[in-house]
Amino acid sequence: MRAIMKECAQPYFILDGEVRECPSFDDKLVHKGTSVYEVVRLMGVKFLFIEDHLKRLFNSLKMAGIQSRITPAGIKVSLQILLGKNRITEGNVKIVINLQADGSKHFLAYFVDHRYPTPQDYQNGVRVITYPFERIDPNKKIWRPEFRKHVAKTLSDTKAFEVLLMDSGKFITEASKANVFGIQQGNIITPPEAVILPGITRHYVLEVCEALFLKVIRRKISREEIPELDGLFLTGTSLHVLPVCSVDDHSMPAEHHILTDVKKHFQQEIDNYFK
Repeated sequence: MRAIMKECAQPYFILDGEVRECPSFDDKLVHKGTSVYEVVRLMGVKFLFIEDHLKRLFNSLKMAGIQSRITPAGIKVSLQILLGKNRITEGNVKIVINLQADGSKHFLAYFVDHRYPTPQDYQNGVRVITYPFERIDPNKKIWRPEFRKHVAKTLSDTKAFEVLLMDSGKFITEASKANVFGIQQGNIITPPEAVILPGITRHYVLEVCEALFLKVIRRKISREEIPELDGLFLTGTSLHVLPVCSVDDHSMPAEHHILTDVKKHFQQEIDNYFK
């Protein structure tokens, strides 16, 4: 059974520019009011694609109508302080800007529990299930605790790795924490930006597809066409590029030469970023 993840996973967190100890962490500053957030991945001593994450964070704030005095430079400083206090070199950090009902605003940065795929997951693929859910304003990354809680219970009950969100027309749009790509007749299929939260990893994977001269078709994927796909994979901050081996009761190959090429070139993007 999957363990319940606590909100603050390391000894220290940042609240409004001050270092605090995690036992004093108040979940209400995330779960109550409106929380716009990002999750960034620490690899060594650097956060992967941090500039892209901060750009999306401030775009979400703008769309949500929330003004904040914090700046991208200020967030970077806070992240470095957070690293220095917790002294770890791998993990995920959640950055939150919260607006409470009384109008007060708070900035938080803290390590969260993470689940990275195993080498076997990357080789053999993971099992996913469809999950009826349609995001409201999908381009805004806003924390929805009840949705997260229900998804976590569903994954625990079914022992699936992820859920694929399915709209009222039974079209797959994205996963709960990832974007979705299909492979069909040598082409790449991925749902359009208007109906998803466009991921940072997805952005770089699309650049990889362009570099590999792969045709990308932006459309939603019908649940009924899953058996017709030659492959399916997920992209995300914790996942990178992860193959799927089954959707509900339908099995599919986890290996495909296009997927192999995409994974290889995406890893090159990561290597180049850290140079």
